[in-house]
Amino acid sequence: MDSYTTIAAWSLAIARALSVSNIEPRALFKQVGLDLERLEAQPDARVDIDKMTRLWQAAEKASASAAFGLTVGRYAYPMHFHNLGKLLMASDSLAQAFEALPDYSALVSNGGRIRLQRTPHMLGLTISPLKGVEISELAIDAFFSSLMQHGKQMVGHSHFVRRVELIRQGAKSTQAWQACFGCPVVMNAADNCMWMDRSMLEQAALTKDPLLAKSNEVAVRQYLDNMQALSWRQKTSQGIHASLLNQEPTAAKIAQMYNISERSLGRYLQLEGTGFRELLSLKRQELAHHYLTHTDMSIALLSDTLGYSSVSNFTRSFKSWQGISPSQYRQKNGSFTG
Repeated sequence: MDSYTTIAAWSLAIARALSVSNIEPRALFKQVGLDLERLEAQPDARVDIDKMTRLWQAAEKASASAAFGLTVGRYAYPMHFHNLGKLLMASDSLAQAFEALPDYSALVSNGGRIRLQRTPHMLGLTISPLKGVEISELAIDAFFSSLMQHGKQMVGHSHFVRRVELIRQGAKSTQAWQACFGCPVVMNAADNCMWMDRSMLEQAALTKDPLLAKSNEVAVRQYLDNMQALSWRQKTSQGIHASLLNQEPTAAKIAQMYNISERSLGRYLQLEGTGFRELLSLKRQELAHHYLTHTDMSIALLSDTLGYSSVSNFTRSFKSWQGISPSQYRQKNGSFTG
């Protein structure tokens, strides 16, 4: 399975929020297999998302607050997000800062996809976890909360946030979220989206510094290049995973992600002893296992999710992998209890 990670700065923000709440963070970190002192020494290191998710769960339990992610967002300082935070803060406007986020979102986490939605008057910043990657609801809350805080530092207020939509199941009360964002908050939404006033986003930022922004953009790109010092097998597999969110992956689309030709991608994969079709099949197997054993998703919907033209084609492929049908596999291995 691919390695999905997030920047260590998130774990440090959790530690700060725990300390402010009079909760000793070191024991919680140790409980999930993380060394707080080591992370403090390397804030731009990477942390496996599964460990981060367990840390969020432990923090929620220790704080006895489903809204703890909102508190964490207040302690996610721009300076700790490598040069990305500095790049955002030095941008000419919030619009410029948020427009750049999708291109650099992998620095924050490569387990989710950030995209922008536009209406004539609103800009929606949307984050969607990749299929089969578990990201805590608190992490989503913290992400939106921190972006609002960063924006407030840039323009002097947070009135640009007009509506927040969250996939998370409705809490008993949305008061904490409404108090944090200062706007209507909708739970059980189709997407995690923070809607913002475009006219306010266009206003010049108090912190703008074009030369510093350009310098930090170079540093961010270098960090991402180093972070993505993965094999072409890993890059292609992660690209396939991301593409499965909205469309059937093709070698041409994956090559385009990395600004190379489809022919070059094929050659690189061949040198590593694999090929696009093999990696697509392996990714489909990985996700099929996840959905069959951890959810009650119907076989028909799973077939569509994995990009098959029909249930029979999916079933045929699955039998070639496992020797039994998807339904039989779920009966044998499923842990979903409904």
